[in-house]
Amino acid sequence: MKLLHHDAPPSALRLVRIVVFSVWFLRVAFKPLHDLVFIPPSLYEAVGVLRFLPPSTERLLHNSAFLYGLKGVTLLSIALVIGGVALRFTMVAACICVTLFASLWRGFAGHIDHESVLILYAGYLMTIFLFADRRVAATGERRPPDAPTPAGVQLLSILAVLCFVYTMVGVFRTVRGTPGVYTSDSLMFWALRNAYETVDPTGHFGKYIIDYPILGQMLRAGYPVITLFELTAFMVLFSRWYRYAFLVVMVPFHILSLFVLDVFFWENMALYILFFDLGRNRREPEIPPPQ
Repeated sequence: MKLLHHDAPPSALRLVRIVVFSVWFLRVAFKPLHDLVFIPPSLYEAVGVLRFLPPSTERLLHNSAFLYGLKGVTLLSIALVIGGVALRFTMVAACICVTLFASLWRGFAGHIDHESVLILYAGYLMTIFLFADRRVAATGERRPPDAPTPAGVQLLSILAVLCFVYTMVGVFRTVRGTPGVYTSDSLMFWALRNAYETVDPTGHFGKYIIDYPILGQMLRAGYPVITLFELTAFMVLFSRWYRYAFLVVMVPFHILSLFVLDVFFWENMALYILFFDLGRNRREPEIPPPQ
């Protein structure tokens, strides 16, 4: 039995790389990083790699000129990766810049949110595999005839991380919340809270669950179904029909979460491209990685 992306060609890897780093580009472009200079330092808590830096660097990192410069360099490095320019250098530079950018941006929240972590991991994996594949090519090692292509290994690894994140969310909810999370009105609470407390909520639809109780009942009934698909997310690696079922359930869930809960993980949904078979076109030869 062959796993998904077993025969993925280099063109499929290029497509996914463009998707991943385009998400990075959009996240950086629309974040007003320079506004951090207006937030009181007392609210700041170092996260990620910034925890390992000395406190004396804090003033430098929150300097307006530095923040503008970091954003500019980050966007430039990502754009070069998308264009396929000097990938070994630009991908490393993009990873460093985006990691620093995310750590600064989330420093006033105390953590890097899981919607950011997954797309970060995808970029990290592609960068590490770039060096690993070129190392293999330089040593002249040959893969067995029935082994997956180098591109297939990368794509499957990213998809496995995506499935792992979904599974861990389901495990955490099941272990920590059963049975109350499924029998209580917790989803209704968050829908109402975000509808009335979140700044500029999307649609304000969460408030309608008061006037239309059936909406709350639908949320409660669908929660166990969503959790079941999260717990069994790894099945998408083996079953084509399960991948389709997963998409049929999870895509509407994320869209409804945007309007009802004001929560939208569009970065994760961009990786749903990996749910489709990106196998080799029979007319497309395998091209070894460039030296």
